[in-house]
Amino acid sequence: MLFDIAPFLLAALFVLTVLHLVTLKLCADVLAHHTAPLFIGGWTLIGLALTWPVFGHLLGEGLAALGDYPWLVALMILKGGILYLLLVGSQDLMRVSLSSRHYVTPLALGLMAIVNSFLGENLSGLEWASALGLCGLAAAFLLFGHAAELDSTARRIYARLVLMVVATAAIDQAVLVHVNWFTLLLISNVVLLGLGLALHARNLPLLKTAALHPLAIVAGVVYAATELLKFYQMVDINPVTKIVTVQALTKPVILLLSAWIWKERTVKEQIVWGVLAFIVAAPMFMDFGGAE
Repeated sequence: MLFDIAPFLLAALFVLTVLHLVTLKLCADVLAHHTAPLFIGGWTLIGLALTWPVFGHLLGEGLAALGDYPWLVALMILKGGILYLLLVGSQDLMRVSLSSRHYVTPLALGLMAIVNSFLGENLSGLEWASALGLCGLAAAFLLFGHAAELDSTARRIYARLVLMVVATAAIDQAVLVHVNWFTLLLISNVVLLGLGLALHARNLPLLKTAALHPLAIVAGVVYAATELLKFYQMVDINPVTKIVTVQALTKPVILLLSAWIWKERTVKEQIVWGVLAFIVAAPMFMDFGGAE
């Protein structure tokens, strides 16, 4: 190829990841939290429809695979339900502390690695150190970081979010072994949107806000674009390792913005927490061994 698009796709993913977190924070500050599943599910489905000419064939392949593994349908439906709860809780916590919401990931990553090790995944010594370090770092953030300012309700939301992130990751792992990402994304977001509509069908102001509020539209479009760009790269352009690394690199940026814009502790302190999270997490998704 005369032009390598891979680095530009990674750069675009970095920018979109930051933007989607910031736009969700802006929504959390001014919109009802139950709007998030509606505009995220809706715009993700619109994004899948718009990319149908490129990815539509994957649905047929996915449905054929589900014929051999019908129990995976239940897992995808379960993921949609968990996503609903996760998004509402995420918006609730983000209203209080963007950095605490972003610090759900380190603890969740550490717990995922530890759980997976008991399910047969072999971790290297460096990966074990990373998993335990992430759990320790999250504990330190709860004691000494901006999360220390959370009240008991917000702390309970934080704990639930960690468990839900671990659960959705486990479902993704189980499903994607047999079924492609397009099918998973479609079914889980149909459930997400359907659940939101069913629970709030009579709340017309909420539905109108989710569909028409400028912030909801921007956040939904950016979220959908982030998801689609991430999965598009995973097809045959960039390895998962690079994609996860690029998204993890947003931690220092998000924590910096949380201090700069929303006055969550000091800029210096937040940068330290963000950089530490990336450094400790790096061995979880970076290959240092050189084995092909």
